[in-house]
Amino acid sequence: MKKISLLYTEEKAPQRMRRSSKTIYDLSLDRITELTSASKRERNYFLEVLTEVQEDTANATHRSEILKDFLNIPELLDGMTQIFRGYDNLPSETAETLAEIFRYGLPTSADAMLDAAYEELYINAHYARNVIAYLGELDRLLEKYPVKSKALTEMKELCKTLSGNESIREAEKAAEEFRNETADKYSFTFNAKLDKGMRLIKASLASVTDPKKAKKTGFPGFHKKKRNPKADIGNSASDCVQTALANAMSEASSLFSGIAGAIYEIFSKIGKELTFFRVASDLAKVLKEHGVNITFPELCGTEEDILRAEGLTDILLLTEGKNASDIVTNTIDVNRSALIRGENNCGKTSFLRAVGTAAFFAQSGLFVCAKSMSYSPRKSILTHFSAAEKEFGQNDEAGRFEGEVQEITEILDNIQPHSLVLLNETFQTTAYREGATGMKDILCILDRIKCRYLFVSHMKLLFEIMQNENVKQLTAVGYRLSE
Repeated sequence: MKKISLLYTEEKAPQRMRRSSKTIYDLSLDRITELTSASKRERNYFLEVLTEVQEDTANATHRSEILKDFLNIPELLDGMTQIFRGYDNLPSETAETLAEIFRYGLPTSADAMLDAAYEELYINAHYARNVIAYLGELDRLLEKYPVKSKALTEMKELCKTLSGNESIREAEKAAEEFRNETADKYSFTFNAKLDKGMRLIKASLASVTDPKKAKKTGFPGFHKKKRNPKADIGNSASDCVQTALANAMSEASSLFSGIAGAIYEIFSKIGKELTFFRVASDLAKVLKEHGVNITFPELCGTEEDILRAEGLTDILLLTEGKNASDIVTNTIDVNRSALIRGENNCGKTSFLRAVGTAAFFAQSGLFVCAKSMSYSPRKSILTHFSAAEKEFGQNDEAGRFEGEVQEITEILDNIQPHSLVLLNETFQTTAYREGATGMKDILCILDRIKCRYLFVSHMKLLFEIMQNENVKQLTAVGYRLSE
């Protein structure tokens, strides 16, 4: 049975978006996650998932539906988190315990083989019992809440089906019997298959009796019922009996391990993937407390080439101590690429960052910080934010220019049609007139391959020579943009 995933709709390795780690750094998404109470490990996982953002809207829709359920029913997210904290450790804890059996080497005597076989049976029965118990907990939790997402609805139906499965119920009942830590607390009956030379080919447990309960428990569903001749061999040929019984126990142990492993594998991704939704839910809570509007965007087709938002907010400003009421929001309807200019500290970079953050969040299946947004997912989201002065020596304009040329070259090497490119003060130095003409050539290439770009620049010449190109020219005044 296929593994369930809360992040991906299909069983395929996620692809990291080109230069996505650089984009996350430029947009300061790492700092934005610090608004949450999540640990550094949890924040890093959240950012890792963001780097795997894809143009295909199926994953984004899959996640957003689940996130809406978790935002509407926070108790469900809390409950699932609690269940999977213990669930995730089951295989490793079982493996560690099993390894202890052979810590001092393989058993050599019949007695030691029997003891080792029973220990293994006891541990794997415990493993199966626990996995099935967690399945029951998850089933009861999901039954309590009216989930709407397709993924959680299917998970609820699957849990119900598995919890009611006759073979699983029989396995659970059989596993319950093995609560005593040593084999001598039980009486066993096993089926033995012999070859013509009366050598043991196969041994299978048929029943086990706990004298304290005075009740025999069979293994229906594990083996087909057959009318075989029976013999009480007692203690005769003791070594042979113990060896055969050890083989029977090993087979039962493998059955328990197989059942537990098969069930565990179905849900094995969930515990880790819930981290993404916990960080997202925590971020949503913080943003609401600060009075920031959040909404789930309308995702459109790539060919529609839509980038439209109302009340777009740069939430990084919250990390700088600003109140939401003090943050100027913007409305954007960019049906083509845009050049953006304005005086220093008038909101150009903040606007660019707000657009990039919203694009990343939208393609990741998250809410965006806006009143509304319609967006066509892009093949990739690429950024170049000009390096700080301190990264260069005094008056080292040549070093800056050379470094930026290398950065832009790398972007062009990774560019794909229908990408979103965000450029902030690239080639900003006025010492090189060729910067403006060179930048024009680059922007025209982006336009020809249907890439959308937003370019914040102080280069006046660039605005002059781009007058007749297919590009908007916007001006930022008082943190607001206008044509």
